[in-house]
This record gives sequence, structure tokens and C-alpha cells, in this order.
Amino acid sequence: MDKLRTMLQNEYGVTSHAIMPALGGFSTKAAYHVTDADGAAYFCKVYDPSRPTTRFFIERIDRYMPALDCLSALPALHGRILQPIPARSGGFKTETDGDVYVLFLFVPGETPGIQGMTRAQTAELAEILALLHESSSSILFEAPGLAEDTSLPFCAQLKSFLHNADVKRGLLSDILSSHTDALFWAIDKTLRLRDTVRLGYAPLVLCHGDAHGNNVIQGERLVLADWEDLRWAPAEADLFIHAWHPHGDTLLEAYAAARRGYRINSELLGFYTLRRRIEDMWADIQRLTEESPDEAETSRLLGYVRQSINESINEVEAEVQALQ
Repeated sequence: MDKLRTMLQNEYGVTSHAIMPALGGFSTKAAYHVTDADGAAYFCKVYDPSRPTTRFFIERIDRYMPALDCLSALPALHGRILQPIPARSGGFKTETDGDVYVLFLFVPGETPGIQGMTRAQTAELAEILALLHESSSSILFEAPGLAEDTSLPFCAQLKSFLHNADVKRGLLSDILSSHTDALFWAIDKTLRLRDTVRLGYAPLVLCHGDAHGNNVIQGERLVLADWEDLRWAPAEADLFIHAWHPHGDTLLEAYAAARRGYRINSELLGFYTLRRRIEDMWADIQRLTEESPDEAETSRLLGYVRQSINESINEVEAEVQALQ
């Protein structure tokens, strides 16, 4: 903890009185709840740049944090989204002894989790997303580097891995090789949808990109956290997450009520839903093959891969039924 205390003092001017471990999410090495001598509370996330699946998130810090800082100051969103704390250098990250740190104001409360979201929380989340999308025009700078990426490199990477899965050994290869045809179909469908909707014709707004129940905090009000995926995209880049919420229909209905002038595009919803399933699958495979997880983490990641495969197969079956 001494290294963390020194960093907070030198880089942020925070004299820590107490430091407690906290949940940091998929992309982080560690996270901490920090209280200073005056009782102010902060949330510190630590990233390990040596992890292949973490480098992407580190590279985006200098792109999304200034936009998040601007958004959190808007009256409509103040207190409803996480507020970043700039370092003394003026930037939003600090690198010390091989680790990368970012700091936010701490939000007291509980994280309901994906399956723990209530209808009321889901409706409030939809309201926050509508406010975020409507507030995008208030950003007073271009927010470079946050443009939507339609190249979908993970599709080609997963396809290449699947072509060689039958010559590899291990449980992961056994799981994948049993469903290769369905996964190729899912990848091809994602690329076809990408080419069909081509994001140029849809209005672009700032999207959170990962607004599920693990990324919200329930205190006095619901607060949307974990902004690593913040980007300019169609609103459906946030609304696709309805497929992961236990009250997904409520999310779409509440959003439509909050943005009465916006018509949700079902094709874009389908594109982003399938895209995310494939992207998550590839990220889990990378962690399994490139980061040497322990036995418990390996079991958890294999479970995620199986789940992503089942969801993709369900998409295949739905497409076949639609064509009959």
C-alpha cells in the first residue's frame, strides 16, 4: 500500500487516511476505496499493461476520460455518472512502477449485478442513457479517438483461431471444434449486418458501450460507472445491452419514453448484440491462451465461452426459423 499512498500524494495531492480493496471489473488488476484525512472518498483503478487484453483499455484512457470529465459536469448528468479526478499533470492517468492508475470520486452503494437489476433500476438506467445521448451535443470539443470502429478485428482473429482449433489440444479446443460451423456462421452474419447498416447513416451520440448491471452503483440514485468503452456510435450501441438485462423490454420501453423523437433501429440492435457476443468470446479466449489464468479463472472463462457459443447458436436457429 505504501506505493499507492505515495502515488496518490505525489500525483493527485491526496493524503490517504484509509485504503480498502474494492471490486474493479474485468479490465483491472486491482481497485481501491481511498479515504483522505478530511473524509473525502475516492475510487482508484489499477491496470497492468503487460496483460494483452488490458492494453486496449489503457490506450483509451487519454481519449475517453476528458469526455467523461466534461459529461460529469453537465447538470443533467451530474451525480448520475462517475466523475474522474485529473492528476496534477493535467492528464487522467498516472504510470508508476509498471502499473497504470486512474482516480474517480467514490460513489457509496451496491452493485446489483446483471441478474439483480430490478425493473425500477432498469428504467432509471434507460433514463441515464437517454440523457447521455441527448447531452452529446453539449460536448465542446471533438473528443478525438472515440469514433466507432467498424473494422471488427476480433471477427478475423476468432475465425483464424477456429481454423486451427482442431489441431490444438485442451478443453477450449474441444469446446470450439464442436461448434465451428455455427460460429463461422455467426461471424459472417455479424459482418453482413455491419455492411448492411454501415454506421454512417445513423445519428451518432456518445455511448457508454457496456451499460449492464455490473457497471452501475445503487446509492441514493443509480450511477453509471466503468466508462472504458465510451465512444461515438448510434444509440443502439448502448441499447443492445437489453439482451443481457432481466428486464430488457423495460429498458427499451423506458428509453423510447425518454427520447420520444428517436426510433430504435432493430437491425442495429441485432448487429450490436451479435457483435458483442463474438467480441466477448474472443476476449475470453485471449485470456485463456495468452494470460495463464489460474484454475478457478480458467473454469470461469471456459464457462463464459460456452455461454457465448450457446447464444450464438440460438442466433443461428432463429435465423433458420425466420427463413422457413
